[in-house]
Amino acid sequence: MRRRAFQSHLGDFELAAARVVARLTGERVVLQDDNSAPAMVDIRIDYPDRSPGYVEVVTDIDRSYAAMASAIRGQVQVPTPELGRVWYVTVSPAANIKQLKRELPDRLANVQLSGALFETVAWEQHLNLHDVEAVRALAASGVVRLASRPVVTDEEGKAIMYGKGAGGPAGQNWDAFNDWLATFLHDPRQVDVRAKLAATDAVDRHAFIGMSFSTPWAAYHTLSDDYQGLPSRPPKVPAEVTHVWVWSYPIGRCIAWFPETGWFDPSTRWATA
Repeated sequence: MRRRAFQSHLGDFELAAARVVARLTGERVVLQDDNSAPAMVDIRIDYPDRSPGYVEVVTDIDRSYAAMASAIRGQVQVPTPELGRVWYVTVSPAANIKQLKRELPDRLANVQLSGALFETVAWEQHLNLHDVEAVRALAASGVVRLASRPVVTDEEGKAIMYGKGAGGPAGQNWDAFNDWLATFLHDPRQVDVRAKLAATDAVDRHAFIGMSFSTPWAAYHTLSDDYQGLPSRPPKVPAEVTHVWVWSYPIGRCIAWFPETGWFDPSTRWATA
């Protein structure tokens, strides 16, 4: 199970979350959900002097985005030596990656014949509104951004496919973060998270949430490493959840809220190395 999780585009987020919990608490932390029983909570915290706490790990990620990101895994290169150019092709979750890989050489050849080389690239391209039909056809297949350049010495033409990332205005927006978190925790799609925690009947019932590139940008970017600070008000947690962790995974900050301490940055309170 751990090997399969590691091979996903997010990597083994449960293991990463367990390491964070262990480093903060200094306690024995067990990844216990091996699918041997229904509704088993992901992580158990074994306290020496009281009953265990439990942590359910969940990621906020759109399934179509996850499928696209798994297929791309950073970038995919398609040889197009006959084109004499290097094309940079950004795709959305709507793209059928396997089909697009087969069709890209011919489709990009048609784009080149039209003279639309995209050597000067604006951030907002709106390819679906482009004058050239071949470009609009790529947009209909899930392509959201194009750029190209001539090949250099000893280089062959190719198309490099990337997955669409997150983006938007830069700035820390705790209101957007709080709104997203409240919506996520109470969402009907998280009913199993709440139910599994409630079924433990434990005093400490943690929800450990991983943000992703499909999390609303304003919330996701608020936990960027570019910023510091913490929310000024407690989260709106459902009754089944007593503690909350949020990690802008994999490159942002992780913050946590405990009822006795409020919001804090775990990296400032490590109990272990």
